[in-house]
Amino acid sequence: MTAAVDLPTATVDTAALRARGRVVEVAANLLASLDYTGAGGGLPVAVRMHVDRLRHAVKLAILTTTAPALPALAPSPTGAAALGRWAAAQPWAQPNSGPVGWVYLLCFRDPTTGEHRPLKGNGTGGQVAGHYWGWTSDLVRRIEREHRNPYWSGPGRLVKVALGAGLTFELAYVEYPAGRGRERRLKNQGSAYRRCPLCRGTGNPLDPAAAAATLLQVAGAQ
Repeated sequence: MTAAVDLPTATVDTAALRARGRVVEVAANLLASLDYTGAGGGLPVAVRMHVDRLRHAVKLAILTTTAPALPALAPSPTGAAALGRWAAAQPWAQPNSGPVGWVYLLCFRDPTTGEHRPLKGNGTGGQVAGHYWGWTSDLVRRIEREHRNPYWSGPGRLVKVALGAGLTFELAYVEYPAGRGRERRLKNQGSAYRRCPLCRGTGNPLDPAAAAATLLQVAGAQ
């Protein structure tokens, strides 16, 4: 899917270009569906890693198909130019701005039963928070040295309040590589429950060190 980066200058195989575009379109449609429905959060960790690799490959293909030279090479509405305009509009396909790091989801739990237990605000109109979306450049440090530290006074006050209320949490979901824009898009989608493998009964708590090592290995193999 990334072969379109080095397009020949003399002869262009428009049929092959359209075929590549169709593959990217199908893959992009699948990723958009997983994000919209939250079904990706219910996949096993190993499968989610491959989904992230596919997401990265499709993003690279989108960036190359939206290059200025492509509309002249593939003028057909079904070609790469039309695909690029459509796929680039998908929220997950937007280029990440700023540093690359980890997007993670914490699930608040009852320390006695181990069941999901949302944090309830004070008063009848108090807000309820069952999860916490975050971004970090160091996953292990963020989870183990900051979030699990009851005296931590930096960003992430919601987690500190949850611990103060007698709750605990588990690391439920991780994406890498990801920018802060990805975190914002996931938050804006709402309903973290539908992405939480622990709440949906489709996954187990993640160990930050093991998850970081595995995702770094996958990213390095791309």
